[in-house]
Amino acid sequence: MSTAEILFEQAFNVPRDPRSDAYKAGVLDALRYCAGEIESLKSAMLYEMGTAEADAWFAGVIEGKLIWRDAQLEGAA
Repeated sequence: MSTAEILFEQAFNVPRDPRSDAYKAGVLDALRYCAGEIESLKSAMLYEMGTAEADAWFAGVIEGKLIWRDAQLEGAA
């Protein structure tokens, strides 16, 4: 399991408010990008701009980057 997948599992395998699949995809895509597993976030985004799914994905990307930052500060990634 990659570092991105481990951080994702740690974030979503705890009690928390439910999130959409698009949101979770954004989190995981951001973590994969930060870990160097994918070259760009732009190519990972599968949703049509202006849709609720795209908005959710972008919100997930923000959380994913925050998770990565926090892991870096804690020395976990």
